[in-house]
Amino acid sequence: MTDVAILSIYLAWDLWAVAKGSWYFDPEQIMGFYIFGQLPIEEVLFFIIVPLMVVLTYLALIKLSRPSSEDEKLNDLR
Repeated sequence: MTDVAILSIYLAWDLWAVAKGSWYFDPEQIMGFYIFGQLPIEEVLFFIIVPLMVVLTYLALIKLSRPSSEDEKLNDLR
């Protein structure tokens, strides 16, 4: 749910910047599929995938840094 709110804010910000002319996307560097007529699909996927990977990395590091018994360490490696 939080990701949807953040995605909405950043997409609105990107749409505004593109409409104003202070941000653009080089047609040679994108696939050519646009969302809302102005934003390339790569931009939308960036705002979804990057926060997801950050959260997953954080959770993995928390799990790996947590002290545990020897049995739990063996189970984690399986």
